[in-house]
Amino acid sequence: MFERDWNHALAESIEDVLEKMFFISALQGDEPQPGSARSDVVAQLSFEGEPSGWLVLRISGGAARSIAADFLGAEEQELTSAQVGEVICELANMICGSVLSRVESEAAFRLESPRLLPPEMEIDCEGAATRTLDVGDGRLTAFMKTGNPACPTAEKSVC
Repeated sequence: MFERDWNHALAESIEDVLEKMFFISALQGDEPQPGSARSDVVAQLSFEGEPSGWLVLRISGGAARSIAADFLGAEEQELTSAQVGEVICELANMICGSVLSRVESEAAFRLESPRLLPPEMEIDCEGAATRTLDVGDGRLTAFMKTGNPACPTAEKSVC
């Protein structure tokens, strides 16, 4: 089970990365709703160290496109789905690194390359630190957990 400092580090990291790297001021949102929209962009990143774990970002399609456009300095309509996915994967990487450096600053971690998941992928997020933010054109929800893989084969509730 995550301690309070993991939730706090996740919240601070998301807000710092969005503000400093993407020039976005986010507002705290409601708790994430079960299920997923087909247009969501979902990125997952695993890390190894003490502790090992994973981070999952679920971002509504409009918000993902807006974030990618801001980061790349491009017009939203000019972006390909691949470009949007690459930016969201990089966002996951930045947030994960920031959280780990806040909570376990003395530990060494190996971060795997972020990957996109199908929006309907089932993710075991029970006990995960969670943060949901309103990012203008939609919502961003981050889940971070140590231990079990993010995408088990057994059926679990969808985050």
